[in-house]
Amino acid sequence: MEPDGRLLRLMTMGESGELARMFASQDGLITTAQALDFDLSRSEIRGRQKRGEWLPVAQRIWRLATYPYTERTLVRAAAWAHNGVLDRTTAAWWHGLIPDLPEPLTLSTAYAVPKSRWTECPVDVLRRTFPAEDLTEIDGVRVTGRELSILGTAGLIDDPAHFLDRLLQQAEVTRDDLEKALTRNPRAQGLSRARRLVAVLDADTQSKAEELFRRLLKDQGLDGWVQQHPFHGWSIDFAWPDLKVAVEIDGWAYHRDHKAFLRDSRKRNALALAGWITLSFSWHDLTNDPAGAIELLLTVLRERMIVSGTFL
Repeated sequence: MEPDGRLLRLMTMGESGELARMFASQDGLITTAQALDFDLSRSEIRGRQKRGEWLPVAQRIWRLATYPYTERTLVRAAAWAHNGVLDRTTAAWWHGLIPDLPEPLTLSTAYAVPKSRWTECPVDVLRRTFPAEDLTEIDGVRVTGRELSILGTAGLIDDPAHFLDRLLQQAEVTRDDLEKALTRNPRAQGLSRARRLVAVLDADTQSKAEELFRRLLKDQGLDGWVQQHPFHGWSIDFAWPDLKVAVEIDGWAYHRDHKAFLRDSRKRNALALAGWITLSFSWHDLTNDPAGAIELLLTVLRERMIVSGTFL
C-alpha cells in the first residue's frame, strides 16, 4: 500500500521536490550517480552523510535516514549493489506471487561481484545471464519475468506442486508460458525439478493419481474395494460398498472446471445422506504424503468394521 501524502512527507523529511519524490519512488534509496544527476556535488553528498541524513547501505547506495528500512528497501539495495537481476524466490516475491520474503535473497549477475560489496543480509548469487524475453523491470529493479521466476521458485520451496497448481488455477501463468520459458533456458541451473512438474501438467493428473492410489492399495494388501463403483448415476472412484467407505481422487486443481466441481460436490453430499464416509485425496496428497493417506484410510476402515461387527 502506498503511503499517504502526510506520511510520505515525514518519510522524506530533509529533502524536497524531485529529490524527495525519487526517494519515495525508490523505497528510500538513491545512488551516488542519481544524486550527481540532481546537481548535488560530492561534497554535498558527504555533508548529508556526516549529518546523518543519508545512511550508506552499500557502495554508492544511500538510504534517507527518515525513510523506514523496509523489505523492499533491502531487496532493491541488494539488486543495485550487485548490478544484478532478482530471480527465483526473491523475484517471485517482487512480482507479488508469494506473500513472505524468503531468505537468502536470490539474484544473478553477469559477472563476479566481491562479497565485501554487500553485507546487509545473506544472498545467494549466481553468475549467469538470461534471454531478453525472460527479463523485465518492475519499479526500477531488474527481475526475471513471471514465468521464469515461478519456475526458479519451484526448485527451492518445500511444496512446489501446490505452488504451481495455485498459480495455474488463479491464471497467474499458463502451462504454455511455463513450457516456453523452459525451452528458452535449456541449461539453466535449478530448473530440473520444475521441468518434472511441468511435464506432469501434460498428463491427466487425476488418472495418474488414481494409478498411484491403486498401487498403494495393492502394496498394503487391501481388498474389498471396487473401482468406479456405480452410485445413483455417479461413479465412486474407489469404494468399499459393504462398509460404505468412498474415496474420491482429485488431480491438480487447475484441471477442474466449475461444472466438475459442482458435480463432485453433489455426489459427495448424496453419499453423506446415504450414510457413506467419503475421503478425498489429491495428486499432491498421494505424491507428497502417501503414507499419511493410507493411514487415514486404514483408520476409517477399522472404525467402520467395528461398527458393522466385522471384527466380531
